[in-house]
Amino acid sequence: MRLTTAATRQTFSPSPRSTPEGCLMKPFLRLASVLTIATSALLVAACDNKAPEQTEAATAPAEGASAAAAGPFDVNSVALSSASLGDFPYLRLPEGYKPQNSEAHDFADFPFWTGARFEMIEGRVHQTQITNDTGKSFSRLELLRNMEHALKEAGAVRIFDGQIPSDAAHALPEAVQMASLNGIGDIYNGPSQTWVIRQADRTVWVHLYVGSAQGSMAVVEAKALAPTAGLLPASELARKIAADGRVAVPVEFALDKADILDASRPQIDAMAQMLKDETSLRLSVEGHTDNTGAPARNRPLSEERARAVVAALTQQGIDAKRLEAKGFGADKPAADNASDEGRARNRRVELVRLP
Repeated sequence: MRLTTAATRQTFSPSPRSTPEGCLMKPFLRLASVLTIATSALLVAACDNKAPEQTEAATAPAEGASAAAAGPFDVNSVALSSASLGDFPYLRLPEGYKPQNSEAHDFADFPFWTGARFEMIEGRVHQTQITNDTGKSFSRLELLRNMEHALKEAGAVRIFDGQIPSDAAHALPEAVQMASLNGIGDIYNGPSQTWVIRQADRTVWVHLYVGSAQGSMAVVEAKALAPTAGLLPASELARKIAADGRVAVPVEFALDKADILDASRPQIDAMAQMLKDETSLRLSVEGHTDNTGAPARNRPLSEERARAVVAALTQQGIDAKRLEAKGFGADKPAADNASDEGRARNRRVELVRLP
């Protein structure tokens, strides 16, 4: 625009001296005409150059808008792989690199960007940060190419490669961001990849982030929850408390939250019925977790869940003075956390008789 303004302001005046027409005046007029035509051409060219940008700005969707409109990713569109995967989590880091702050969950979920939206994939989860060994320099390209090679060898299909839209990344709920912290990487400032391995008997999702000094990876073998909890009726709850002074109750909660799942409402009803039958009974409701996740999160989470159970019981008419809520995190395991079965037993709510 500065060029156009300067040109339009430029003028050519005739000499103040009297000059015969056709001698000096005509050359000046011809020069002025030429400059006028040139200026007009510049204006047209400038408008022509701007038009596509203005059209793009007007028609391009807002960042993340397609994510809201898009449906779920069709995993059946991914070609089947017959590669031998070995043991979960199936991918080995290249020489000179090691996992750091790894987490494993028998059943959890993780957010995967499919190119249009985040999808929370449930199942067996492994997530880790990736760093270099002592004496080895970190190479982003080396790590990235090695992991891409390993994924292709496993028959993985890359469904996204690039920068996740900023608004979509920041719209992830805080609980999801915290739960996926070690595996998701700095997706707010750098590119990431999403891969899918589809086999006849399983589907595996992989999120890969490689920054300039560190990487992150998450692997989820998708599967549906196989419920293991069974209802303990009021009579059985009362019998166990009378005999042992405590009873572990199967109450299911939303992942990393204190929301009681609808499937556990009948168990809450049974607990309330027991307290109505045993009018003198006072209880400490105690929450426990396994040892996966951060201890700083596990303890308050277990107490929040215990309080949620107390709140559910008081809503059914149980006097709050008969109940206490405590959370112990992973401090009081009922079984060895080394096995899936042990960790499942450790994730529990206990009712403990108070004097």
